[in-house]
Amino acid sequence: MTDQEALRQQIQAMINKSTRALGAAKEHLAHRDHDFASSKAYYAVFHLMQAALLTKGRTYSKHAGVISGFSEQFIKPGIFPKSFGEAVQRLRKDRELGDYGYQLSVTSEEACNDVATAREIVDSILKYLRPFVS
Repeated sequence: MTDQEALRQQIQAMINKSTRALGAAKEHLAHRDHDFASSKAYYAVFHLMQAALLTKGRTYSKHAGVISGFSEQFIKPGIFPKSFGEAVQRLRKDRELGDYGYQLSVTSEEACNDVATAREIVDSILKYLRPFVS
């Protein structure tokens, strides 16, 4: 297998994981499980940020590194809008609240916004990734 084919397969696997996470976010939202809906919405975006970074030969072991690297490689140069950076930060905050919060929870409105935001970001990153998996 060539390096190019290995990259294509890895990106496709990340796309598949993102698609599953977004589907799970919608299911959790439908069942009024707002914490997990927001968590899965974040992961749908996170997996595609990692895939996009692979196209630049970049990998990171921590969430903060992925977010920072994505900002440096894609938001600052204008490939994706600045609003995506702010949205990812909000998604991460809600994911952390949903995953680790015991006294507070993600609200219904926040979860709905998170899933809609994730859908928008996922769609945009998928368009960017299309040439790498074709």
